[in-house]
Amino acid sequence: MENSKQIQKAGENSQQYQAGTIIINQGVTEERVRAIFSEMIPTALQSYTSDAYALANQRIGKLEDNVWPKLDKVDGLLQSFADPAFQILLRKAQQAAAATEREDDYALLSELLVCHVQKGSDRKNRAGINQAIEIVDQIDNDALCALTVAHAVTNFLPVSGDCMEGLQVLDSLFYQLIYQELPVGTAWLDHLDVLGAMRVSMLGSMKSFSEYYAPKLNGYVCAGIKAGSDEYKEAVEILGNVQINSDFLVPNECLDSYMRLKIRNDSSIDDLALNIGPVKIPLADNQKDAIKQVWKLYAKDSNLQQQATANFMRLWDGFESLHKVRLWWESIPNAFQITRVGQILAHTNAKRCSPEIPDLL
Repeated sequence: MENSKQIQKAGENSQQYQAGTIIINQGVTEERVRAIFSEMIPTALQSYTSDAYALANQRIGKLEDNVWPKLDKVDGLLQSFADPAFQILLRKAQQAAAATEREDDYALLSELLVCHVQKGSDRKNRAGINQAIEIVDQIDNDALCALTVAHAVTNFLPVSGDCMEGLQVLDSLFYQLIYQELPVGTAWLDHLDVLGAMRVSMLGSMKSFSEYYAPKLNGYVCAGIKAGSDEYKEAVEILGNVQINSDFLVPNECLDSYMRLKIRNDSSIDDLALNIGPVKIPLADNQKDAIKQVWKLYAKDSNLQQQATANFMRLWDGFESLHKVRLWWESIPNAFQITRVGQILAHTNAKRCSPEIPDLL
């Protein structure tokens, strides 16, 4: 009789047991995940009477419907169902789902579960996710929308160095995030403060939108370099010496007869890359230094800067969603700070509205 070799393979988080020639492969399967989800429902609903049980169970079923499509798309989600920490969070999500009638909440809760899988190793994130799940059924919809928009204003910037292209990207983003009329007054601020998603200052006031946002995009909102001037010629020479084409200097959309570097802000210089066909090549250190030298050649006249800022705000207001954001922002009566809980809730809700949003947590 010829000798035979046995090759055993097991999936991640699986265990193998061999008895003779029989191999049993125990791991978390999709069938087992469905069983775990169902097994936990009675525990999540144990405080409900029989009168409320049917409706609560129906709502948890909607959470389940939002979770299943993610099993094959999110790395680690399937295996997480065997993790005690995840099961505790899942039970909280089931309880929150049972208590809410808002359809969007089921998708939001499923995104928070995914957030735990992807970012829960950081205990600051884990604590924030736990608290966020607990308040999903309590947060008012207009307050959640406002929190999400405020988070986007403070954290999201366009990548493009082209001003109009960047504004179009932002307008598209805020169009998706403003899914209902944004609230005014103080009630929504108080509501978020009570829930721990925001800390409101009774003493501080908000900067105007241009004062707050223009410095974040100082590559767009700048005087730049006078076209044809000695400074412009020097800038072209500096760039040419490091093999950067002069078309990296573009007409300034915010100031006629002036040129600017094609960047969104000076903080992005170190992350710039050159497009060589389909490939992006990071800039060399001497090229970054050259761009920083050109940046220092920009006109520093305060009147020119004010003119550029005013023109930028006119461009901004030319986009419907961006105009709404500015008017709403300038109506906010008190300064505020978004807490870690609020950041997680807002960012998760933003990704629910616009899945292509990058991960910032």
